[in-house]
Amino acid sequence: MTEFPQTSIHLGLPYLQPAQAQKHVTHNDALHKLDRLVQLAVVSRAITTPPATPIAGARYLVPMGATGDWTGQDGRIATFDTGVWEILAPQSGWLAMVLDEGRLLHFDGADWVLPDVLPDQIAQLGIATSADSANRLAVASPATLLTHAGAGHQLKVNKAQAADTASLLFQSGFSGRAEIGLAGDDDLSVKVSADGTVWTEALRVIAASGQVELNGALLVGGLLGGNAVTQSPLDTTSGRVLRTGDSATLLAASPALRTVLGGTANALTLTTGAGFAALPPTGIALRFRAQSTNTGASTLALDGGPPQDCRTATGAVLPAGYIRTDTDTWALFDGTYWVLARAPELATDAAGRTLRLECGAQQTWANRSSVGTSAPTVWDFPLPFAAPPDILLALFLALLGDLPQLGVGGNAQANAGAFANVKPLAGVQVGRVEYYRHAPLLIVPCSGGE
Repeated sequence: MTEFPQTSIHLGLPYLQPAQAQKHVTHNDALHKLDRLVQLAVVSRAITTPPATPIAGARYLVPMGATGDWTGQDGRIATFDTGVWEILAPQSGWLAMVLDEGRLLHFDGADWVLPDVLPDQIAQLGIATSADSANRLAVASPATLLTHAGAGHQLKVNKAQAADTASLLFQSGFSGRAEIGLAGDDDLSVKVSADGTVWTEALRVIAASGQVELNGALLVGGLLGGNAVTQSPLDTTSGRVLRTGDSATLLAASPALRTVLGGTANALTLTTGAGFAALPPTGIALRFRAQSTNTGASTLALDGGPPQDCRTATGAVLPAGYIRTDTDTWALFDGTYWVLARAPELATDAAGRTLRLECGAQQTWANRSSVGTSAPTVWDFPLPFAAPPDILLALFLALLGDLPQLGVGGNAQANAGAFANVKPLAGVQVGRVEYYRHAPLLIVPCSGGE
């Protein structure tokens, strides 16, 4: 016959024995133990020293390093009753509610840990805040940590189709201020808003090409580097930002840059500081002010390199006087020759106001308040010609009545009344003359010159 056990297997409750005297003592002891273990709720699991005046029936989970009556009882249940502490050993799977944390723990056979009680799927979850149908996962916390499980980690935001939105929205007081992601298409965009209503797209990265588009000014506080900037003074790669000191690229990009001039009238030298050692780059453009006028065919040497012949815009060898000291000269290297051009000249003096172009043509404006009646009124061009030009004269006389007599170069056109004589410089050949009324005198040399 098998001997009847003294206690229950799981809770260690005492059994009543056959022919046992004072059965009520054993029964009461079992009830007392059940009262301590059933619906287990402990005051704390962080107190290491037993309270001096504990409440009757108070239960604690003994932490590591406890002292006094709890010494060496790490992880066990300490309950105070009838004036003494009783220590109970938990079994794997037991649950306990820690009251000062509001947290349910379970014993895994070695320690009290959080139970894994969540199902595989739940409709919504709020952590320290309330979730709703739109925000099915809501977290109120000073920070949120998503870490790896031994290697890398990805945060994925997926959308159903291109026209939908998959983005990160940054808010201030629950009002949107910035959005990064795929908003309405598959390009990556960055948008900002000052009020959560009106949005401005600041940046877009095209999905098909990787091209970056900026919709506003770019302010760079540091240094640009890598392939975004020029790599040397001779780097002319399209689309790169000019690096300070790469003057060769700067010269090629800007005809307004002046250089240090030397040499002679017909054998000019220019120094840029870029250090060109051989033939200049095709397309490089320079600007200089000559110290003396050329007397014929000329050459130009850049940064100590070989001299290259100069040509006019029409491909002709430079004539004498083409390079002047009173205006800037532009030089563009076409791969074979330096093609020279001059800036337009504007002259104003008592004789009038004149614009002279590189080709030698002049446009001149002059007001004349009086016209001679018995002797001609003489007027000279403000700027000289190097050769006799063709001239178009437009004469505006603010006189009422008949047109006056007009003479050009001493040859008068018969008409009643006074006459005016417009006198070019000696040797100038006259072309056409037009008559108008009620306006200032306008004189336009239309062709010829140097």
